[in-house]
Amino acid sequence: MAAQLESLTDVPSITLDKPVIFIGRDSECDVVLTDSRRVSRKHCCLAIVNDQLVVRDLGSMNGIYINGQRVERSRKMRPGDELAIGDVRFRFVNEDAAAPEPDISQDIPVAVSEPDGELLVAEPASVSDLPELPDLRVAEIDDGDVIPLGDDD
Repeated sequence: MAAQLESLTDVPSITLDKPVIFIGRDSECDVVLTDSRRVSRKHCCLAIVNDQLVVRDLGSMNGIYINGQRVERSRKMRPGDELAIGDVRFRFVNEDAAAPEPDISQDIPVAVSEPDGELLVAEPASVSDLPELPDLRVAEIDDGDVIPLGDDD
C-alpha cells in the first residue's frame, strides 16, 4: 500500500510504510508531534489491515477526528478523508487505491449513452416483469442421503 497522510498543517507528511505506526508526543512513537500540546504522549496508531487504513485512538484527551466526526475507538479511512490528531490535520492519500465503485440503485432509471450517441434508458423492473422461477421442490426423495429443507411435512 503506497499511501501517506498528507499534512494540512505545518508538520511533515506521514508515509505509511509500516503495518503499524504509533503517533504522539512521546519520543518512543514512530511519528513524534512535539509542536502541539493538544497531542497526547501516545495519541493514536495507524494500522494497515487487509489493505485498508485503520486509525485507533489510544485514550487521548483531545481525541481523533475523521472528516470532523470524533472517533470513539477506531475507524477505517478512505482516500480523501481528513484526519485530525489533536489540532494537527492530515489528508489520507493513496494513489494505489482503486476508484470506489459507484452506488447503483435498481430503483431509479439508468441512462446509458451508446457509441452512436443514442441514449438508452433502463427503467426499474416491477415484480410482474420478473420471469417465473421453476419449482425446484422434490416430490419424493429416493436417496436416503438427501435431507429435504424448508418443508415441515
